[in-house]
Amino acid sequence: MQKQIIKKYYKLFIVKPKTRLDNYLRETLPIMYTRSIIHKIIRLGNVFINKNQIINKNYKLNKKDIIEIYNLYIKTPKFLLTSENIKLNIIYEDEYLLIINKPFNSVVHPGTSHPKGTILNGLKFYLEKNKNKLKQPYLGNRIDKETSGLILVVTDEKILKNISKQFTLNLIKKKYIALVNGKIEKNNITIYSNILRNRKTKYNMDIAKFRGKVCISSFKVIEILKYITVLKCRIYTGRTHQIRVHLKKIGHPIFNDKKYGGDQILCDNIPLCKQKIINHIIKNSNFIALHANSLELIHPIFRKTRKYNSIIPYQIYLLIKIMSTL
Repeated sequence: MQKQIIKKYYKLFIVKPKTRLDNYLRETLPIMYTRSIIHKIIRLGNVFINKNQIINKNYKLNKKDIIEIYNLYIKTPKFLLTSENIKLNIIYEDEYLLIINKPFNSVVHPGTSHPKGTILNGLKFYLEKNKNKLKQPYLGNRIDKETSGLILVVTDEKILKNISKQFTLNLIKKKYIALVNGKIEKNNITIYSNILRNRKTKYNMDIAKFRGKVCISSFKVIEILKYITVLKCRIYTGRTHQIRVHLKKIGHPIFNDKKYGGDQILCDNIPLCKQKIINHIIKNSNFIALHANSLELIHPIFRKTRKYNSIIPYQIYLLIKIMSTL
């Protein structure tokens, strides 16, 4: 993949002292320089103040400061979607949309880490072979790589706009099955909290409280086992890792979700033999116990409510059986 480098030089004289560096650049530079681009320019070390390199976006400017910007911002072009013969579990399709049941650890769309071998690559091959070479797959929703379950795919940009509007108006209902650590005593829980968009850094509730986006999730207890609880989950907003973050917030992370503490046993006084079994399951499992099992929407063409369901994968079913015998 080729990278395009934009080379420009700016020299700025401060007229608004005590202003934060990134805010000043956002107000001063041309409109094409968005806040995210400015932050990247600063992180790359391309900003100098009085001949000193500054990589702190929060730097407070002084009246006599002179800013020099050597803008070497790297732009990565969009991925060219290629066709690949990948096995897909299609549970519904018509001329306008498809519902895919995604297995664990399969990537939905191409990216820097996974340029090939994704669900979208397989869908492009499927459409070219079975439907129309001119049609392109567009994602209606996404789920994490480690999560399994239903994905909505459409074959037209106008239909995609309809689906996006349904999500905005909360007309699409997404439900999940989750196995979480510990026992949850309440039958129903609803969580309102702010979630930051960036999932690369460790989740910080204090920062998210002021800078994140308000998200809503509800949880209903299906079954309580000795060391885990089976939940039915519904999300009313679509933030990245929303269910995983909210379950961590209430102290019951998803079983085997190592990113959010789900690889730690929460119950006390577990017999050593049973503790070894649970540790063995966690160590040798490459999935998190979360499955998107239900998707309900208004069909964009037929204008009728449609509901699609999938059974839980055998990994989660087997996990419930094992944990119920401990």
